[in-house]
Amino acid sequence: MRTIEETAAAILAPPKGMLVADEYAEALVPSTAELALRETALTDHISALLLTAETFAATLPLRRQLSESPDELPLVGVRMAPTGTGVRDRLVEAARDGASFVEWRAHLSPLDVPHGATHIEADKLASAAAATQAEGLLPVLTIAMPDLGSSSITVNQATTTNALLALRDQLQRTGVDARQLLIRLNMVVAGLSHPSPAAPDQVARQTLQLLEWALPSGTPGVLLLSGGQSLDQACANLGAVSALAAKQGVPWRVTFGFSRALVAAASGAPGDDDAAARKALVQSARRASESTTAARVPEKAGS
Repeated sequence: MRTIEETAAAILAPPKGMLVADEYAEALVPSTAELALRETALTDHISALLLTAETFAATLPLRRQLSESPDELPLVGVRMAPTGTGVRDRLVEAARDGASFVEWRAHLSPLDVPHGATHIEADKLASAAAATQAEGLLPVLTIAMPDLGSSSITVNQATTTNALLALRDQLQRTGVDARQLLIRLNMVVAGLSHPSPAAPDQVARQTLQLLEWALPSGTPGVLLLSGGQSLDQACANLGAVSALAAKQGVPWRVTFGFSRALVAAASGAPGDDDAAARKALVQSARRASESTTAARVPEKAGS
């Protein structure tokens, strides 16, 4: 059985990233999780598969069946909400049913954010992270920028930075080991309806700037969301962030944790053509994977 640190390292292993088969992906391709589990070629590009609680339960028989195959499978995680009772029981059940990691998110609607506060409930995320680590599972903590429509890249950077700082401080107060968690975070981009979209080099500079300011010390890596971007745009921005991170020599790995951007192409396949959908999913994952490595600074000889 992997340690938490080994699970994090496996998820971050270059040039791979995470496929998020959430409710948005399943709405586009209802069989996203099953396609991803059955398509062995995906393991060249995808290290981890994040499922909703419903899909995690529904795919248990298939995952048990595939676990007996010699083919490599991605690590599987489940999304949970840090609300209600029985968190420990849910974590124990998730581990029993094959989860290697658990994603937590606790976002407020922009209309519900008190003046001067952040759009995440950092205390709930930190408590959930502590409980997850106590059960030997890796917590993945997600901060997604609320849809502010026409907001500028500067506003989005400030909003995301404030949320990550609040989470970092609460993790420290709660005694969570930042070496045993991953952060899943939106790229710093302008709102989708902003009249001046940011170029990839600007996205890279401002995304890395906020990570240097606010990422919890010791965190091994960051999974970037596509956040409603097309695959072309998400990969261009991911490539720029990856290249700048390599140039600057940051001590944490940057990769992708995409949902709709990866699945959209597969949604164009005929409803009964699993082969075409799987091929499209692999092609999208390959593009995301290549975006994390294409512009990397070559390592020095002998290093």
